[in-house]
Amino acid sequence: MDIILWLALGAVAGFLAVLVVYRTIPDTPMEWAGALIVGLIGGWVGGFVADLLDLKAVSWLGSLVIAFAAALALLMLLRRVSPGRRA
Repeated sequence: MDIILWLALGAVAGFLAVLVVYRTIPDTPMEWAGALIVGLIGGWVGGFVADLLDLKAVSWLGSLVIAFAAALALLMLLRRVSPGRRA
């Protein structure tokens, strides 16, 4: 059940991370898909790192914060690697 929660919250976190980084709502379906993929990967990585560090999210809000931070870090890394592209 934890993996499903991380993936769902990761999708929301990816959307929020795209809003924060690009300060706009995704326009095309490809941009929406990119936001969701970045969020899913960020949620998975965030959950993995939180488990490694033995961080326990008390509620779904804590899980969302961890997934958002990981998605934001991933998006910033992607911007650094390819500055002309959007997620």
